[in-house]
Amino acid sequence: WMCVEAAATAVMNGHKTLLISTEMPTAAISLRADVVLANKMGYKFSHSALRSGDPIDEDGYKKFLRELNGRSLLVCDHIEGEPTISIDSIARLMRKHSPDFVVLDGIYLISSYGMKNLCLATNTAIWVSTQATREAANMFEPPRADQVAFGDALIRAADVAMAMCLIEDNADKRLIQMQKYRDGVLPSEEYYLHWDVDYGIIYEDDEFSIVDDDDLEEGNF
Repeated sequence: WMCVEAAATAVMNGHKTLLISTEMPTAAISLRADVVLANKMGYKFSHSALRSGDPIDEDGYKKFLRELNGRSLLVCDHIEGEPTISIDSIARLMRKHSPDFVVLDGIYLISSYGMKNLCLATNTAIWVSTQATREAANMFEPPRADQVAFGDALIRAADVAMAMCLIEDNADKRLIQMQKYRDGVLPSEEYYLHWDVDYGIIYEDDEFSIVDDDDLEEGNF
């Protein structure tokens, strides 16, 4: 969902965006993109309803798709003529479509080797996601670099690296922890997101904070 949010944000800001998924078929990730983009364009559709075929505002959905038609989002789950997705095949796809921004969902199913060179050679920003290993057993703590696939290599190569986790007793929130920011200083290392992905609603929640037991005892809340 964060990959879809990143791609949708780029599209809404006028950037031609290539969204590549190594995990999900095009139809499935396109449904996610629809609800996220629809929310940003002032519509409200349920991902679960679209996926299961439950009733929705069909006229509104058709209108949204017509408006979306002019926006530059390319979604890909395979590359024609290639048995698997690889760094080389992604490079060929980028040369073909010349995107401003690339989002790769699931780099752990390819390889991180060569991704930095691809960014530099094409002067293109690339957002990649990876997956936590079994060592990251606590879903309420951001995984460390050594607890995700290609974690150390990705952080060394990346200009920006972040980790995300659930927040206990807050199903509609997520914690983002900045693990690297090459240029400049961020005002905080942690950020909270409002997380209602069924309706494509993801945004930074400046008003949310976690009250721990010590704060409760001292009355600091």
